[in-house]
Amino acid sequence: MVTEIRQQGQYFQLPTDAKVYKSYDTFARGFGTFDFIIIGAGPAGSLIANRLSEIKSWNILLVEAGGYPNNVTDIPNMYFEVGYTQYNWGFVSVPQKTACLGMVNRTCAMERGRGLGGTTLVNDLVYSRGSSLDYDRWARLVQDDRWSYKNVLPLFKRTEKFNHRDRKAPVDNWVHGEDGLLNVEYHVPRSPQLNAWLDAHKELNLPVADYNAGTGLGASPAQINTRRGRTQDAGTAFILPILKRKNLHVLTYAYVTKIFIDKHKVARGIAFTYNGKNYIAKATKEVILSAGAFQTPQLLMLSGIGPKNHLQSLDIPLIHDLEVGTTLRDHPCFYGLTFKTNYTEAILPLENYVEQFLEGVGPLTSPGNNQGVSFYESRFTKGTGYPDIEIMFIPSNATNDLSQKAFRLTDETYEDVWKNIDRAQSFVLYIVSLHSDSIGTVRLKSKDPFDYPLIDNRFLSDPGNRDLERIYEGIQIMLRLARTKSMQKLGTTLQGGPLRVCHNFIYQSREYWECAIRQMSMNLYHPVGSTPMGPNPSNGDVVDSECKVYGIKGLRVADGSVFPFTLAGHPTAAIALVGEMVSDFIKQDYFHF
Repeated sequence: MVTEIRQQGQYFQLPTDAKVYKSYDTFARGFGTFDFIIIGAGPAGSLIANRLSEIKSWNILLVEAGGYPNNVTDIPNMYFEVGYTQYNWGFVSVPQKTACLGMVNRTCAMERGRGLGGTTLVNDLVYSRGSSLDYDRWARLVQDDRWSYKNVLPLFKRTEKFNHRDRKAPVDNWVHGEDGLLNVEYHVPRSPQLNAWLDAHKELNLPVADYNAGTGLGASPAQINTRRGRTQDAGTAFILPILKRKNLHVLTYAYVTKIFIDKHKVARGIAFTYNGKNYIAKATKEVILSAGAFQTPQLLMLSGIGPKNHLQSLDIPLIHDLEVGTTLRDHPCFYGLTFKTNYTEAILPLENYVEQFLEGVGPLTSPGNNQGVSFYESRFTKGTGYPDIEIMFIPSNATNDLSQKAFRLTDETYEDVWKNIDRAQSFVLYIVSLHSDSIGTVRLKSKDPFDYPLIDNRFLSDPGNRDLERIYEGIQIMLRLARTKSMQKLGTTLQGGPLRVCHNFIYQSREYWECAIRQMSMNLYHPVGSTPMGPNPSNGDVVDSECKVYGIKGLRVADGSVFPFTLAGHPTAAIALVGEMVSDFIKQDYFHF
């Protein structure tokens, strides 16, 4: 199975639109009436379906365009390969001017998961909540203390089932949950390269700590959403255990085309296609939109909620004027840093790795072989304890034959950086600007719901170049780590490069790195903020602090779209938090809490 799916990835072509869902039937059938309709089964949508269906008198419909997880998505280190299956929407940005310049047509791969679990089916599964300072800032911005760290920490713990199976990893047990639905654990065994990297932090007096405890500073083996080495995607965690609940209806391979909003501006239901036919489902209480940072704004705009001028230009009747899709935020990530060592990772026959996987250990249990993460202050946050730089540490055997295709690297870029590295001896670093100042957009290509949206992420476009500066500082941090005794015991030396396109600059000079950063910085599966939360829609806010869409009754957004800014961590944990919060808000509103 593993061999077959790896071969398939070499020739599989990702879709460029959603016309596979298109129905040519002119008749719309009734699908039924439900108390709540949830659109999208990512971390928030799946969790909300779980929590709301706890109320036996409520009837819940969860609509998902993809299918169920399978034996391939079950293997964490197959996530590159899963990206070349039906589980990836295959979105690509519009051509860029400030980043992704070393990619084909200067376009960034914008991978989004399709299926029960959403993007947790195709990403690297890092469980990173962000900084406690993120949530206090969030609470101030939205003017609602329920989003403060002291108030969200119990909800994080309620979701989490922590398994401390790497006993040497730094853990503050008091911040972790033991009885939740989402498993969190460490990959085992550790690479000697990871141990050297962690020791290098100690040499430089940089903290090695549980980054999910407090402000988030520190280096650590990565906490990941696996369960005994198997992928713990959101569908597996939140939906599969409750499929027998009679009041929960899970509809897969169904594509929502519109939210119905009546003349009183109340959301009343949805239109969708399923098995080549058109259907309408009605909601008596609420429609909850959890389609992700690209498709949530797309569906709102198709339904008449969005920027007035944009909708009118596409001849879409305006129902409510809001800045939907105007503030796409993301974490730009630099992929161009690799080092060679004198340590050689043994490469075993695939059968050995499968045997290890079935025991819950070994390379197949590590998503993308990402084994370590660390968080640092940049010069913009120095002394505050607020991290805004991340380094992800990927030991040997990280790159594979799909790397060039997955990152959309041109032949020249790939040859300069990755083609000639020794995979058994080299490790790779991802350098991330966490509190991104660059702002992109999501817009409709047309009023055809089966056209993909236009995604313009505009990485590294902020006027002050703060995002580029953070990545540059992250590279310098890693170069200092590489010079420590701990790393030099492994003979750690920089490799990969110089990039030919940056030949006008002295190799490793600041000007060279700035050129290289723009060539090889792109998406990290972290788009958020396209329908932001806040107190004032006249300032661009789309939802209030209870995730209710301004001006529309019975409609909420619950996914990463509502983030008011990018967090100092990976979004999955915080998106699940949004699911917990919205579930509580709804239960309170309807007197079931």
